[in-house]
Amino acid sequence: MAVMFVGFAVVQYNDPDPYIWVPIYLFPAVASGLVFAGRRVSPLVLLLAAFAFSMGALFWWPAHWAGVALKNGMKTVDVEEGREALGLIICAVSLLLYWWHQTQRMTKVKAA
Repeated sequence: MAVMFVGFAVVQYNDPDPYIWVPIYLFPAVASGLVFAGRRVSPLVLLLAAFAFSMGALFWWPAHWAGVALKNGMKTVDVEEGREALGLIICAVSLLLYWWHQTQRMTKVKAA
Protein backbone atom coordinates (compact mmCIF):
# COMPACT_ATOMS: atom_id res chain seq x y z
CA MET A 1 0.00 0.00 0.00
CA ALA A 2 2.86 2.39 0.76
CA VAL A 3 4.25 1.93 -2.75
CA MET A 4 0.79 2.44 -4.25
CA PHE A 5 0.24 5.69 -2.33
CA VAL A 6 3.69 6.98 -3.26
CA GLY A 7 2.79 6.18 -6.87
CA PHE A 8 -0.45 8.12 -6.47
CA ALA A 9 1.55 11.08 -5.12
CA VAL A 10 4.12 10.91 -7.94
CA VAL A 11 1.50 11.10 -10.71
CA GLN A 12 0.16 14.33 -9.20
CA TYR A 13 3.15 16.29 -10.58
CA ASN A 14 1.13 17.44 -13.60
CA ASP A 15 -2.06 18.13 -11.66
CA PRO A 16 -3.08 21.80 -11.40
CA ASP A 17 -2.92 21.58 -7.60
CA PRO A 18 -0.17 19.10 -6.63
CA TYR A 19 0.49 21.00 -3.39
CA ILE A 20 -2.87 19.65 -2.19
CA TRP A 21 -2.83 16.12 -3.58
CA VAL A 22 0.78 15.09 -2.99
CA PRO A 23 0.51 15.48 0.83
CA ILE A 24 -2.92 13.84 0.76
CA TYR A 25 -1.41 10.70 -0.76
CA LEU A 26 1.83 10.83 1.21
CA PHE A 27 0.00 10.68 4.56
CA PRO A 28 -1.43 7.19 3.98
CA ALA A 29 1.89 6.19 2.37
CA VAL A 30 3.71 7.00 5.60
CA ALA A 31 0.99 5.32 7.69
CA SER A 32 1.25 2.22 5.47
CA GLY A 33 5.01 2.10 5.90
CA LEU A 34 4.77 2.45 9.66
CA VAL A 35 2.12 -0.25 9.98
CA PHE A 36 4.11 -2.57 7.68
CA ALA A 37 7.22 -1.99 9.79
CA GLY A 38 5.27 -2.98 12.92
CA ARG A 39 5.40 0.51 14.40
CA ARG A 40 2.50 1.78 16.46
CA VAL A 41 0.40 4.46 14.81
CA SER A 42 -2.08 6.31 16.98
CA PRO A 43 -5.52 4.82 16.33
CA LEU A 44 -7.05 8.24 17.03
CA VAL A 45 -4.92 9.86 14.32
CA LEU A 46 -5.86 7.11 11.88
CA LEU A 47 -9.55 7.43 12.69
CA LEU A 48 -9.57 11.23 12.43
CA ALA A 49 -7.66 11.13 9.14
CA ALA A 50 -10.04 8.50 7.73
CA PHE A 51 -12.95 10.72 8.73
CA ALA A 52 -11.31 13.75 7.08
CA PHE A 53 -10.65 11.81 3.87
CA SER A 54 -14.25 10.57 3.87
CA MET A 55 -15.57 14.10 4.25
CA GLY A 56 -13.24 15.20 1.45
CA ALA A 57 -14.62 12.47 -0.79
CA LEU A 58 -18.15 13.67 -0.13
CA PHE A 59 -17.09 17.23 -0.90
CA TRP A 60 -15.34 16.27 -4.15
CA TRP A 61 -18.01 13.84 -5.32
CA PRO A 62 -19.10 15.12 -8.75
CA ALA A 63 -22.55 16.56 -9.29
CA HIS A 64 -23.02 14.19 -12.23
CA TRP A 65 -21.15 10.90 -12.07
CA ALA A 66 -19.32 10.45 -15.36
CA GLY A 67 -17.11 7.55 -14.35
CA VAL A 68 -13.35 7.79 -14.21
CA ALA A 69 -12.71 7.55 -17.98
CA LEU A 70 -9.52 5.52 -17.83
CA LYS A 71 -9.52 4.80 -21.56
CA ASN A 72 -10.46 8.12 -23.14
CA GLY A 73 -8.98 10.60 -20.68
CA MET A 74 -10.87 13.42 -19.06
CA LYS A 75 -13.74 14.84 -21.01
CA THR A 76 -15.41 16.77 -18.19
CA VAL A 77 -14.69 18.23 -14.76
CA ASP A 78 -16.93 15.49 -13.35
CA VAL A 79 -14.36 12.87 -14.40
CA GLU A 80 -11.57 14.72 -12.53
CA GLU A 81 -13.75 15.16 -9.45
CA GLY A 82 -14.77 11.50 -9.63
CA ARG A 83 -11.12 10.43 -9.68
CA GLU A 84 -10.27 12.70 -6.78
CA ALA A 85 -13.22 11.43 -4.74
CA LEU A 86 -12.29 7.80 -5.40
CA GLY A 87 -8.68 8.51 -4.41
CA LEU A 88 -9.89 9.96 -1.13
CA ILE A 89 -12.11 6.93 -0.56
CA ILE A 90 -9.12 4.61 -1.13
CA CYS A 91 -7.16 6.64 1.44
CA ALA A 92 -10.03 6.52 3.95
CA VAL A 93 -10.59 2.77 3.59
CA SER A 94 -6.87 2.06 3.97
CA LEU A 95 -6.64 4.20 7.10
CA LEU A 96 -9.71 2.50 8.55
CA LEU A 97 -8.05 -0.88 7.96
CA TYR A 98 -4.91 0.34 9.72
CA TRP A 99 -7.05 1.71 12.57
CA TRP A 100 -8.71 -1.70 12.94
CA HIS A 101 -5.32 -3.43 12.84
CA GLN A 102 -3.89 -1.11 15.49
CA THR A 103 -6.90 -1.51 17.81
CA GLN A 104 -6.81 -5.31 17.43
CA ARG A 105 -3.11 -5.29 18.18
CA MET A 106 -3.63 -3.18 21.31
CA THR A 107 -6.44 -5.51 22.47
CA LYS A 108 -4.15 -8.55 22.12
CA VAL A 109 -1.38 -6.80 24.05
CA LYS A 110 -3.75 -5.92 26.90
CA ALA A 111 -5.10 -9.49 27.00
CA ALA A 112 -1.62 -10.98 27.31
